Amino acid sequence: MAQEGTRTTKTNTADDIRKIMIVPFNPKLYMSDVDMKINQQTKWKFPQIRENFRQQLNAQLKLKLQSISPVVSFYSDSAKMAKDLSYIYKSTNLSYDLIPNPTDVKTPLVHKNGIKNGQLAVEISTDKKFMNAKVGDEKLLSYLSTKYKTDYYVFINQLDIKNNMDTYDLATDIFQREIAVHYSILDKTGKNIAAGIASSSFSSKENDPKKIVSQNFGPIAAYIAAKLNLAIKPEIKPAQKK
Repeated sequence: MAQEGTRTTKTNTADDIRKIMIVPFNPKLYMSDVDMKINQQTKWKFPQIRENFRQQLNAQLKLKLQSISPVVSFYSDSAKMAKDLSYIYKSTNLSYDLIPNPTDVKTPLVHKNGIKNGQLAVEISTDKKFMNAKVGDEKLLSYLSTKYKTDYYVFINQLDIKNNMDTYDLATDIFQREIAVHYSILDKTGKNIAAGIASSSFSSKENDPKKIVSQNFGPIAAYIAAKLNLAIKPEIKPAQKK
């Protein structure tokens, strides 16, 4: 007879579940052509407009990423976590890099000028670039992983909302605006496992921040979540026919 007493079953505990941390963009890295129009419609001041987009982007990311793994958000308890967010900003190097070729994951990122002495320095080039994040302090991710049980870090590095005048239609007096979210996804070792820009566009006639968020931030967050999911889950190959 089998000895049932020797069989053990492992159950997952809270400590076994590794989490995803969302790092919201530094308020300094918000570039917008629409704030004046939003102010005219809502009477919101610039800091309120910026923080609304920052918080709502974080909320949409949390919603989409939760389907992959539990999420740590700095908006959950911003007062207690403010020091850690400041530590992250101080320990992270940002730079404009060429967007990696999605068909060649081994292509290295080409370093360009980034933040120098608190100012944004942009090297003009015809190549498509994005704001990328690299951890400069080796202790940072170890500290965050131990404290928050996190394995993956979704850095939102910059948010741009720009007018695209190339799309201007004289007949309708309408052009498109483009939202570009610069992101980097790192694992707990600091390895960059996905990075680039997630974008969406909307009409210049839309100046309601709630509608801008509802129409654009969900798809952007879903795109970033899909990139993380693809990076951490190996492709399942179909079974070979015998």
